Amino acid sequence: METANLQFFEEIGSSLRGMEATILQFFEGIRTPALTWVFGIFSTLGEGIVVGAIILLLYWLIGGRVGEQLLVTAASSAAFNAMLKEAVHRPRPFVAGVVERLDVDTPLFSTRDLGDYLSFPSGHAQATASGVFAGAMCKRRAWGWLLAILFLALVCVSRLYFGVHYPTDVLTGAVLGLVVALFWHLIYRDLYDYRYYFLGAFALVCLFMLPFAPTSDFVHMTALTAGAAFFLPLTSFLKAPMPKGWRRLLRLPVGLLLVGAMFAATYFLPEGAGYSLLKWFLLVGAGTFLASVLFKALKI
Repeated sequence: METANLQFFEEIGSSLRGMEATILQFFEGIRTPALTWVFGIFSTLGEGIVVGAIILLLYWLIGGRVGEQLLVTAASSAAFNAMLKEAVHRPRPFVAGVVERLDVDTPLFSTRDLGDYLSFPSGHAQATASGVFAGAMCKRRAWGWLLAILFLALVCVSRLYFGVHYPTDVLTGAVLGLVVALFWHLIYRDLYDYRYYFLGAFALVCLFMLPFAPTSDFVHMTALTAGAAFFLPLTSFLKAPMPKGWRRLLRLPVGLLLVGAMFAATYFLPEGAGYSLLKWFLLVGAGTFLASVLFKALKI
């Protein structure tokens, strides 16, 4: 009986791998310069750093409960994804010889510097899903959900097109992004006063796991989560008022200058996981607490 069950699951696994290979080889066969340019745009927009930057800008412009919820969702989802990638250690399709990787190297998007064994789950799919679904849950409009699903689908397809993820990678990443977004939506809706306890607990888990998976991505995402857990309560206590009208737009150049100055100040820190953790922790502090102090002082 056990042998029969094992054979059954092996057949299911073999069939799934064959199906994934067929899908990837289909996208490999339709590659053209025009499609590469189009899907390159969506892969760029799905980059974790791009999603994070967009959410930080929204945090400055929106503020309050919604802005904070988007920021917390993005940070925790990114850290969770980096943790899972290191735990699963799945080789990418081009490493396994399923398809050839489409070689692209731009300042914001590259297929060259990817971890060969960090395929599952897709960081692009999870970052995009957590961001767009968190926004859709806050907006509560049918068109918001339709746009979120369409944009997510295009980001996921772009990862298959470039040959850097399996279909199960992007599907799982999308589902996990939705789960993380739903989790924080429920926390901010029903347990708002306890939100920082949940965030702090998750940050402690990430810090505990860090010695077991000291990859650069996990170090960065742990720093972002720990920074959010430390600085957001301080920012909330500060209660910087949100101006009306065009004045709030001044937050964008002021905030970008502040974060840029902090990045420049930490650029010369020595190499090493500890210093990298400190650098990204301070960048979160600049983007949240210090930015709020400056916004309040300038009345913007």
